Amino acid sequence: MEPADVTTFLPKDKLRHLVLLSGLDVVNNPFHKAIYSNFQTRSLAPDCCPLTYKIFTPENIIEIPKLIKNQSRILRFDWPLKYTHIYPAAIVLFYDLNWSTVNWEEKKRELETKIDALRNVIQKDGKPYNKGTQIILVIIQHNEGVTKEENDKLCNPKAAEILSLVKLKNNQLFVIPDTETTLYNFILRLEKQFYELTPIFYQECIRKIRSRNIPNNNSILLIRQQFKLAFLSELRQDNHTAMRNYKLAYQKCAELDMVDRDAYEILSVASVINYKICQLSFQNNLIRESFTQYVKHQNTFFNRKCGVYPDPYIAKIEFNLWKREQCVLFAKLFEKAISNGLLAIIHKNPGIYYQSAAEFQRCANIYIKEMLATISYNENNVVREDVLSFNKDLSKTHTIYFGQRPWRVLTDLMPDNVFDNSHEKSALLTLQSKILPNYQQTIQLYNIAMKHFEKFQAHRFQTRIKSQIADELISSGNYKQAQLYLYDILMEYYKSRNFVLTQNLLVKFLEIAFLNANLNDYIWAISQLSSSRQYTFLTVNVSQHTNFYTHNLISLFQGVIPAPLKSGVIPLIDSELNSIFGKWQQTLSDKPIFKINLTGLVCFLEVSVSLTQLSIENEYGNENCVLARVNIFNDLNCDISFGKLTLYIEDCCKVPSIVTNDVLENATLKLYKNDIIIEKNSRKSYFFYFNPEKLSTTFLTNNIQIESLVLSGVSLTKTLVNGSFHWDFPINDPSSSVVIKKRQLPLDTTILVSSTIFYFGEKFLLPINICNSSKLKELSKLECTISLSNQEINQVDIKADKKIYLLDPYTKTKVSSFVQIIESLAIDGSFLLNVQFDTDKPNDFYIHLNIKSSDDNSSFFKSFKVSTIQPVKWNCTIVSLANEILNQITNNTHSMIQFDFETCTEMVITSVLWNLNSYLTPTSQVCENYTVETYQSLELSSILSYLITFIASLPFGRDESINLGKITLSWKRPSTTTINNTTIDLEAFMFCGDKEQTLTLMPGEIFENCLTLFALTAGRLPYPKLNLSFVDESNTEFPKICQELALKSLPTRIFVMSTGKS
Repeated sequence: MEPADVTTFLPKDKLRHLVLLSGLDVVNNPFHKAIYSNFQTRSLAPDCCPLTYKIFTPENIIEIPKLIKNQSRILRFDWPLKYTHIYPAAIVLFYDLNWSTVNWEEKKRELETKIDALRNVIQKDGKPYNKGTQIILVIIQHNEGVTKEENDKLCNPKAAEILSLVKLKNNQLFVIPDTETTLYNFILRLEKQFYELTPIFYQECIRKIRSRNIPNNNSILLIRQQFKLAFLSELRQDNHTAMRNYKLAYQKCAELDMVDRDAYEILSVASVINYKICQLSFQNNLIRESFTQYVKHQNTFFNRKCGVYPDPYIAKIEFNLWKREQCVLFAKLFEKAISNGLLAIIHKNPGIYYQSAAEFQRCANIYIKEMLATISYNENNVVREDVLSFNKDLSKTHTIYFGQRPWRVLTDLMPDNVFDNSHEKSALLTLQSKILPNYQQTIQLYNIAMKHFEKFQAHRFQTRIKSQIADELISSGNYKQAQLYLYDILMEYYKSRNFVLTQNLLVKFLEIAFLNANLNDYIWAISQLSSSRQYTFLTVNVSQHTNFYTHNLISLFQGVIPAPLKSGVIPLIDSELNSIFGKWQQTLSDKPIFKINLTGLVCFLEVSVSLTQLSIENEYGNENCVLARVNIFNDLNCDISFGKLTLYIEDCCKVPSIVTNDVLENATLKLYKNDIIIEKNSRKSYFFYFNPEKLSTTFLTNNIQIESLVLSGVSLTKTLVNGSFHWDFPINDPSSSVVIKKRQLPLDTTILVSSTIFYFGEKFLLPINICNSSKLKELSKLECTISLSNQEINQVDIKADKKIYLLDPYTKTKVSSFVQIIESLAIDGSFLLNVQFDTDKPNDFYIHLNIKSSDDNSSFFKSFKVSTIQPVKWNCTIVSLANEILNQITNNTHSMIQFDFETCTEMVITSVLWNLNSYLTPTSQVCENYTVETYQSLELSSILSYLITFIASLPFGRDESINLGKITLSWKRPSTTTINNTTIDLEAFMFCGDKEQTLTLMPGEIFENCLTLFALTAGRLPYPKLNLSFVDESNTEFPKICQELALKSLPTRIFVMSTGKS
């Protein structure tokens, strides 16, 4: 039997109070219909009170007859239904009545009659719990022709008169106008008032249940009482009390002794209580408690013995189906909590529970299959289908309990647990005849689990589930679909380089291929199983396995039917084997031709390819030749040979993602080799040479690759089955592709300087020696192009703001590139190329040298990295004669300029020349020339200072800023005699950032630039000026106006204070 359905016993959604609406004529009265429609609309709103509204009719009051009860059973099947669909928590009477009506007395008596009729209905015998049902009166007033003041005067006395007459309290009487515009607001107020009154009914029910005297040793009655208290507390929205009572009921249920005959009912009741605990925990955001309860439920009941009633196999099947149902119920609760905002993670999501449910269903299918194999049907056995369903006539006289077996409603009432053997046997036979493996449900549960894992990109979980689906499909006999799943899993394993798990899947794939007598699929699988690398991580006899598969593979080539594997994946009897052999005989008799794609697979043939461009020098020059190398390793324990090896080479841009026969036929280049023989357990290499420039068909691009490799024509003794093995290679794979370059000119280059780091003051000259390294040919008419670039290989123009230029060797003008022609270059001859450049900024850049031959078929490229930096790091300060830093310069007073610097390379100072501003009169030596004996030799990072005294004679009131002047250092490198002059401005600031920029401003655009200034001296210093220049000089006045605005926007001076010595 399928497990008892919890959702038919309990309401699916949140529990609601039942409210019956009386006195509404929804057919003839539009306003009454509007009232009922608004109540129904409110019940569907997300913010509504938990109330259910129904129209009060005589059918609502169901007479529940006295039924025969069985006190040994736990929960009545229809008990929750009474409080959600039968017993109302409140009855609302709608009555049309105006305070100023003429026939007031007649209306009062009619109202009193209606109220008394409702009281008589809910207080009839047989309804012990309905005394708490609340009667609510809602008066609908029209008030036509009556003013509001008159109506208000009549309201209080008339209402008091009605309450006294019908014996209702003040909170049970409400008045609403009959205007539809304000009706919805009144409905909202009525809903809140109803919700305040309805819990009284459930509180009265709880009080009566608690008042019953129940022995503490009667676990069944205690479970029943605690469940009822919990359910009614949940209806009252007292979730804390409901949770406590549910847990007490669950604990008592877990302590029950599970007799085989009652196990089905106990498990069903435990399922209901566990479901309610988990549901309330999720609803109250007690997430951890819900998972704790479910784990407790598993530990308590999942590990129990299943028993032997009504049959050992049936007991196992029912127990696994029940466990499946528990996983599904919890997974659905988990899904609903996620839809309400709960965050799931990869190791805790509904997919895990759906997967567990599928595994339990799969176990049940296995037991069902075993049971059906052991059953022997007898013609005398009578199958009665009615014993598996409840008799409607019986349910009118006897109480039906949740989890009770249908055929035991009467037998459970027999004294001393006596039961009818024939009746039990008939029920067992009916169960055995009706129960069948439900493979479709298993696969459906696996698919649901896989969708959840897909959200978290849990590929390993998905792959495992696909493997389980394939096994279930094999069990169900759907071999075609199972084969598709197995192929998909194998491809995923090969892509992730996970070869450990492929062997078991290949065995299943091979079994299905053998069963279907499919030649291509069989050879595809056995080609992999015959390789010893498939068993690297398996503790099996490798040679035994590989010899078996190799023998089957070779035999199949020779037209012999392969031997069955007998792995147990698909158990076959002799008659089925004979049928399969017949299919193979028919397949082989047609002399089929197979085509197997072994790309990326671990199989008995390991193939690798490579493309390499070679440069072969001869008397005519250098010729480009492409070498294609093919390596084939035979992993079989026997020699194997093929008639032809074909190599297909194509442009990379033309290689498709899937290579078909049409693609191979239209390949640009096809290379062949015949009589391919590969010895056992050995590797053999084959070489193909071709010149792309001398082919009859040309490639579109220089980027070519090996598209496919085909081994065709198996050459064995008595070969009857033939075909080809294919390998396709990925696009732009480095091993199987090559970029064909032009012939390389036989040239060598050498830089004739020790370093490519240049210092300001030196002559920026890079001498490059170009040598002909050919031993056979003299070179002539070589075109040398020299250019500047920001990258080593790619030609990227240098930005204009870096101000780096080449100097044309003939005109000495600044250019970005120039061309030098080498007329001839003899064998072992050389040519000196002097590359001179100019810059006034520290920079790193590359000088590119491109050399082309006169026929433009060969070339040479080389790049040189060049750096330009300052030879010294310096600092300039103004000090007094007492060596104190001055904040300001005083006219006609002796002061000193102190120039401190640190060398960035080894140098020899030959002279120092001061060139001060005209307003500063030097009073010490301006030029210091050193003799050879007194040259100042400085090492790297040496520190030196120079001083000069002066008298300032600035004009009075002059606000213009002035520079201190310049200093020129004459120096040379220790290894040369060339004197270099480095001139340094004695500025008041050091700048960090671009001091000069070229920009384009669109209308409305804003440009911002940030410069960091480091004051080299203290005092009132001149503020740096902003100079603007324009490319378009057609309007001469506009630049002047912008320059004046720029100067006015900035201060002229800045005061810098000295922090003193720290």
